[in-house]
Amino acid sequence: MAKFLARFDKGKYLMNRLMQIYSLLLVGVILLTVAALCVYTADSNYRKMNSDLAGLENRVMNSVEDNNDTMSFIYMELAGSNAAIDNVRQYLNLSAADYFEYTQDSWLAYQRDTRISETINGFFNAFNDLEQLYVTLDGSSSYLMADKNNHNGRKLQGKIPPKSGFVITRPIVDQYGSKMVGEVSAVFSRAAVLGMLENSMVSDGMDAYIFDNANNPMFTTHNQLSPKGYQKLVSAVENKQPIPKKISRKYYVLQRKTSRDLSYVLLASKKVLWQKNLRTFAIAILVGSGLAAVLLITLKRTFRRYFQQIETIVGITHSVAEGNLQERIDVSKVQDELYDLSEAINFMIASLDQYIRDNYELEIKQRDAHMQALQSQINPHFLYNTLEYIRMYALSKQQKELADVVYAFSALLRNNTTQEKTTTLKKELSFCEKYVYLYQMRYPDRVAYNFTIEPALEELVIPKFTIQPLIENYFVHGIDYTRNDNAISVKAHFVDDDIVIYVIDNGKGMTPERLQEVQNKLKQIENEAQNSIGMHNVYARLQNTFGIAFSMAIDSKLGKGTTLTIKIKGGHHFV
Repeated sequence: MAKFLARFDKGKYLMNRLMQIYSLLLVGVILLTVAALCVYTADSNYRKMNSDLAGLENRVMNSVEDNNDTMSFIYMELAGSNAAIDNVRQYLNLSAADYFEYTQDSWLAYQRDTRISETINGFFNAFNDLEQLYVTLDGSSSYLMADKNNHNGRKLQGKIPPKSGFVITRPIVDQYGSKMVGEVSAVFSRAAVLGMLENSMVSDGMDAYIFDNANNPMFTTHNQLSPKGYQKLVSAVENKQPIPKKISRKYYVLQRKTSRDLSYVLLASKKVLWQKNLRTFAIAILVGSGLAAVLLITLKRTFRRYFQQIETIVGITHSVAEGNLQERIDVSKVQDELYDLSEAINFMIASLDQYIRDNYELEIKQRDAHMQALQSQINPHFLYNTLEYIRMYALSKQQKELADVVYAFSALLRNNTTQEKTTTLKKELSFCEKYVYLYQMRYPDRVAYNFTIEPALEELVIPKFTIQPLIENYFVHGIDYTRNDNAISVKAHFVDDDIVIYVIDNGKGMTPERLQEVQNKLKQIENEAQNSIGMHNVYARLQNTFGIAFSMAIDSKLGKGTTLTIKIKGGHHFV
């Protein structure tokens, strides 16, 4: 069965090969689909990035124009005339009470409200994107600052704090001397520049940088560039140099000028784009792999029952080929054409098994009939009574040794004439011991024997006359009566789970040719002569008793003796 499974796994069966080819094609199609999807996704992400960059550019251009218009309006209101400039100077230099008196005089003279607080409050009410407003004048230690929390503005001392957002600065120019006397700075919110794109720029890996006509930064998002990279970008723009290669290698760069001589630089991170691509690739690969796994598992389960039926049939045929004719295919586990095939195989195995049994049992019956005919040739009761009379007479004459010989011979005859077909290993060896004893009496001081049996094997049931013919072969063919060190031994014991019986002698042995001939005859189970049950008969009866668990091996060397080994695999089941 193990060999069969190994062959099956290697794809030597047509259905399995077809299954493998179909699986490979299926996986290949899925992989190609995933690859195409990845290419399409990468192209779509690139197109979307270009579209987002174009949208950001359009938004920046419009916001720059709109906020510049707003700044122009604010400038005209605060510094569009020398009177307006003087109004701001009075606000910064006078105390609150003095400035109020100043504005009252202006109201009385011109019927116009010139209060700075009202003007600035109007800016914040009119322009929602305005975040902060700063006004400074030369010669004044104070500056005006207004924001969304303080629409009316207030005077502050010291330096103006750093501004964040979209900063537009205009110089205040004296109308008469064309001299710059201060500046107005308006800070607009990031939303005013970026609009709805503000939240997506970080995830999309985009940055926007706006520069005034002097190439000074007016607005920066600063999402992607490091501080060092930002400084390099600003330096390149200020010096009217190309964008540094280190930046252009990492970002898609869009650089433009507006109609008002402002400029902007838009960046889109290549790394972020590839991160998006890789995330999409990973999802596509996972989905593709999962789909392939589901399809392969479904395919495997669909064909598993058919494979199992094939395995069952082929496994049984291999088992039968190894000699186990009791195996049958369970037809309840097969269907359709495999059911018909299984029925035919079962019928063939049953017919083969019955044919072998009929021939084998006929042969055994013939041998049993022959043995019974031999045993019935002697009148048992007459012999027993005669031998017992001789034994008792020997004892009366103080011939104990003769009496023992007669007793042993009588026991042999009694064992020969009984009709039992089986005996125990202990009884068989006891019978053999008496047989050897008679030879010892005939050839004193020339024959030695030793029978050893493991206690657990004493009750092992074996066919009658199993060991005795093997010992008889030694005395007929193997013993050398000119020697005085002839010996034979029988040892029976367990080796792991197997029963092993050794019949060992130190007799004449056999030539390699004769040994090969005997071994071949054992394989063929050839018939022995009619007046002897012989070794081959022993082989046949033991094989009939223990089946495929039984094996017999012969080893012999000329002049060294012969060893005959009987092995019964899994012997614990027979004890």
